[in-house]
Formats: sequence, C-alpha cells, structure tokens
Amino acid sequence: MTPQNNAISYTRAVATVFVILIHASTGFLNRFHAEGFDWNFANWINAATRCSVPLFVMISGALLLSKEEETFSFYKKRLPKLCWPFVFWTVIYMIYYFYRYTHFSTLSSQKIIAIIQDKILHGANAHLWFMYMIIGMYLAIPFVKKIVRQASLREIELFLVLWAVAMFITNKFYYPYTPKIDISFFSGYIGYLILGYYLSIKDFKVKFWWYLLGYVAILIFTAVMTYMWSSQERQFNPHWYNYVFPNTALAAICLFMLLQKTVSQDRTLPLWVQLTDKYSFGIYLVHILPLNYIHPMLSKHMNTLWVIPLATLLTLLSSIGIIILLRKLPYGKYVSG
Repeated sequence: MTPQNNAISYTRAVATVFVILIHASTGFLNRFHAEGFDWNFANWINAATRCSVPLFVMISGALLLSKEEETFSFYKKRLPKLCWPFVFWTVIYMIYYFYRYTHFSTLSSQKIIAIIQDKILHGANAHLWFMYMIIGMYLAIPFVKKIVRQASLREIELFLVLWAVAMFITNKFYYPYTPKIDISFFSGYIGYLILGYYLSIKDFKVKFWWYLLGYVAILIFTAVMTYMWSSQERQFNPHWYNYVFPNTALAAICLFMLLQKTVSQDRTLPLWVQLTDKYSFGIYLVHILPLNYIHPMLSKHMNTLWVIPLATLLTLLSSIGIIILLRKLPYGKYVSG
C-alpha cells in the first residue's frame, strides 16, 4: 500500500472546505451592493477559495500520472468509483428537486420526463457539473499519462505555457482580441492535471513564504478586480472567479506548493483533516443537502459574518456524519463517494 502523503491529504481537506465556503457564500454575491458588508465579505471569501476545484484536479495529476497502470486496468479500478456515486447522487438530487422545488402531483408525465432528461444530461444539481468533468478527465488520464511520461520537463513546461495562452483564446470575453487558433487540445481542466504532476516531480528551491505571499497577493487581486468590474456594471461580474483562468491557476499553484512545503510527513494529521480527507468525495456530493437547511436557519438568527463560517462548519460535520452512516448500509460504500 502506498504510504499516505500528508501534504496531499491536507490539500484535499482544504479544497473540500473551500468548496463548502463557496456554496455558503455565493448566494450573497447575486445581490450586488458595492458598499454592503454581505456582498464584500462573500467576495473576499470567494476570491480566497476559487482554487478549490483546480486543487482537486491537481491532486489527481500528482497521484495518478506517475503510476504505472495499464489502460483497461485503470478504467476497471477507477471508473466504478466515480460512476456508481454519480448515478446514486443524481437520483437523490432529482428526488430532492421534485420534493422541494415542484408540486409533483400537478406535473404532467411529459413535464416529469423532460425534467428528468435535463437533469441526467446536465446535472441533477448545479455542483454535480464536477462529476461530468472528472469522469471525462479520468477517461483521458491513461493517454495523458503516456504523453507526460515520455515528455521532458521543458516540454511539460511548454504545454503549461500553451495552456495559459488557451485560457484567453477559449474565453468568450477575449474573442474580439484573440486569433481564432484552434488551441483546444491545450485547454480546460487537463492543464490542472498536468500541472499537479509537474509540481510533484520538479524540485523548487523557493521558500514557503513566497508561496504564502503569492496566494495572498492573488486573493487581493481577484477580490479587488471583481469589486471594480461589478461596480462598473452595477451588477455582480464573476469574470475573475473562472476556475480555468490565470489568477485562479496561480492561486492553486501557490496554495498547493505552500502545503507541500509546510506540512510535515512525520506528524499525525489533525482529526478534522483525516476525516475530511477520507470522506472528501462523499462530502462534495452530499454537502448541498444539509447546507440548504442549515444556511437559512442560521440566517434568521445572526449576521453574515457568522452565518458563512458557521454554516460551513456545521455542513462539513453533518456531511461527514451522513457519509459515515451511508457507508454502514449494504452497498453504501460503493455509492456514497
């Protein structure tokens, strides 16, 4: 058995908490008020946490692209661990949607079928977009692995430069300013996969505090730019929150490397990190359900300064509890995530 990498475990735990923080705060962003505390507090939280999904993909790259594994063995071992939870939670969130957001008894059978079809094709809940992306990513990993294992460090660095260029060329906002070169091969989340592998094999002689300063600087840049662009348009503009954009990628690099440099392999991880790391996939899949009840309940009794962190904490704890209980049921470990 491969020994546990404490830095990777910490990174996964932090990314999981970041995802919950995003979903606990995003609702405040759509009610734009340039001088309001709620919007600005949510903006700064999102600026700090938008590197969450990139970190998950980078972890996959760091762990999987260096492993010797035959293509069909990889698929047989990895894909069921994604597909069964995907099917299970798609059904759960479809039931939840009909229960909470519709008067099911008044819906025609044609309407029900149309809703089910849409949920299956595009995600039974907004956060399940991640499953469509990560399943596609895992289908590509055996082939990406063969490429990067044959590539030199300089060639990998060139790929990452082209990936950074593709962030602009494939972004619709920059269509009027960029050539229509088909650079899609270098675009999307595949870059984070290769970036995670690259950071795990290259030795950087950089002090940890440079990564900390870099992360804080990018956080400030993202928050300020989002505030300025939103103020100019008098409505929330999420341009700088894009998961596949240079500022988010740089934040992910800084945080990934900061944890690699500062987390000791010799110390026992805190309990919250162990639990969050172990159940991170399940927490991601289930957390919307408890959050949708915890957040409104807290909002009735306290202000946003306390609602967002407390809702995040209670959602994390309840999600861990749900996944532990679900795994105790027959076949639960296969579908819980």
